Amino acid sequence: MKILAIISSPRKQNTYNAIKSIEAIHKEKYDCEYEYLFLTKVDLKGCIGCHLCLTKGEEFCPLKDDRDIIIDKIESADGVILASPNHTANVNWRMKNFIDRYSYLMHRPRFFNQRFMILITSGSYRGIKQATKALVLMGSGGKVISKIGVTNSEGMNDKKRKKQSKKLKKEAIKFINTMNKPFVYKPSLGHLIWFSAFKALSKKTEKEYPADYEYYSKREFFVKLDLSRYQRFNLKIFKGLFGFLIRIGLV
Repeated sequence: MKILAIISSPRKQNTYNAIKSIEAIHKEKYDCEYEYLFLTKVDLKGCIGCHLCLTKGEEFCPLKDDRDIIIDKIESADGVILASPNHTANVNWRMKNFIDRYSYLMHRPRFFNQRFMILITSGSYRGIKQATKALVLMGSGGKVISKIGVTNSEGMNDKKRKKQSKKLKKEAIKFINTMNKPFVYKPSLGHLIWFSAFKALSKKTEKEYPADYEYYSKREFFVKLDLSRYQRFNLKIFKGLFGFLIRIGLV
């Protein structure tokens, strides 16, 4: 199995060391290949907020760099670890830029075959939850298996460090055990609602968001699946509901 670790920290210290600990735990149990992708070493230019990726399509982004290379790396991995230090109650700026550059995935998701682990390192407990929530968005197409915050405060005593180490190992094993099993994407209720809402909305916003309209008009669901009668029924109900809400101006 192949695991891609995307690290936004500019230093090989706390975040990097936490990933190395996770890698060691994984390799104790299974034969797995690790690839490290440091955002400091790839060409991922700063998002300029033009919204062209959202409206017209990601191919219209004026920034030409390694964006699509990173996409290919994510899609060729079985599991992805997204790791960032906590800076001012959020991910650091490099990881925030990473999220912004792929914001179109919140409209037209991918990564349905990938499983994700979210890792936040911090000098204190404050801000870990906020930073974790920001990174979960990147794994929303696939399945987020594990979420862990690692605190490196000098004020931690041995008991707290031992407890944290135990939790890190538990989440690491949970992540690798899931990847060692055959993985078949199963649409969640949230994904059925997500698809129905955007498909209904894309008709209303065809002129403003032609990329969304083209994407959703060609699909019965995000990916080609033999949906059950129950899932098809839900899609029909949710689509009708959102269509009604749009018609009466509540959406």
